[in-house]
Amino acid sequence: MVRNRTFLLIAAAALVVSGCGSESQTSPRVVVDKVATELTVSAHGELIASESMPVALPPGLRMGFNIAWMAPEFSEVKKGEVVARFDETQIIQTRRSTANAVAKSDFQLSDLSRVGELEQVRIDHESDRVDGERVITETFANVDQTILSRNEIIDALSDVDYLNVEASFLQWQWETFDQRTQAERAAIVSLQEGERQKLAKQDQALSMMELRSPADGTFIYASTPWGAKLGKGKRVFPGMPVGLLPIKGKVRAQLYVAEADAVGLAEGQPVRLRMDAAPTQQFTATVLTISPVATPLKREEPQKFFSVEAEIDTIDPELMRVGSQLRGEIVTGQLDASIVVPAQAIFSEAGAYFVYVDDGGSTPARREITIGARGPDIVEVSGGLERGDEVLLVAPAGAG
Repeated sequence: MVRNRTFLLIAAAALVVSGCGSESQTSPRVVVDKVATELTVSAHGELIASESMPVALPPGLRMGFNIAWMAPEFSEVKKGEVVARFDETQIIQTRRSTANAVAKSDFQLSDLSRVGELEQVRIDHESDRVDGERVITETFANVDQTILSRNEIIDALSDVDYLNVEASFLQWQWETFDQRTQAERAAIVSLQEGERQKLAKQDQALSMMELRSPADGTFIYASTPWGAKLGKGKRVFPGMPVGLLPIKGKVRAQLYVAEADAVGLAEGQPVRLRMDAAPTQQFTATVLTISPVATPLKREEPQKFFSVEAEIDTIDPELMRVGSQLRGEIVTGQLDASIVVPAQAIFSEAGAYFVYVDDGGSTPARREITIGARGPDIVEVSGGLERGDEVLLVAPAGAG
């Protein structure tokens, strides 16, 4: 954008064409002159908070929450007022499963005690049986061979050996009963404790289904790490801000410059701002940061923009509210007595720049130039042109 009336008048006059003449005479052109020119870049955006109080779930839980509802953005909220609610469906279903696991472990512990009592009774009965059989078998093994045959006595001795082994096994079962039972009980208790911790965590989560404002203020939606605004259906985690309460008077400008127009942008450049809410007032600011790459403002839109943050020189706390829409001009350069031409009149080839000049001949002459400062629409020509030269705005027919 050029802020120089003389240059505009010269350009407008040069576009007047004669009724009958050569192509050189009828092509749109501009008569160049040395003029003071300001290079600017147009931008749009909004006011954002430079300082704010986060509205977040308390940290501690390692689980996500799906947002079911949020208070309207930029609405005025009071301390303690609900600003967000979360979907509890999945947590309730998971809690039921966890509660069932805890109840199952309680049953397993009770069953272990009951089975243990029965096992002790079984070992006692088996031990009594083995002792009785061993007495009888030993009696037969010690009788005179004249009463029982040798084979019967050998069988009886074998039975004694078997019963001795069985008695030793039962004795081992009795001696290790407590140890085995305690090991099984410890395994069940350990699993149960894990399920109880899950249950406590889920109960804590269910107590956090409503998020309340920590103070009075204007509620602003927080953004995800990749820049998207939070809202219904988005997933958040404890400690992550769901919204913000801007501190009154602590604002700065968030501006967006189209990628194609972002020529000569740099930190520290002056900015002129106008608010949609107060179009007659102009405010000044200074560029603080510029995003390293241009990105679309919305996924479905192909056009890309550079994000620019600017510090406002004088803030009106009553007028400047977060979310207020802005229009801005970023001053990228100031030229004193310089020749400038529209960007569309400059062509390039093999790294060299040139224009077509009407020097009175039958066809426009191609002239190499040196360029200086650049803007979205105009370019400074630091060499190759003189005052009064007529530069064509389009290439002549047949130009390569």
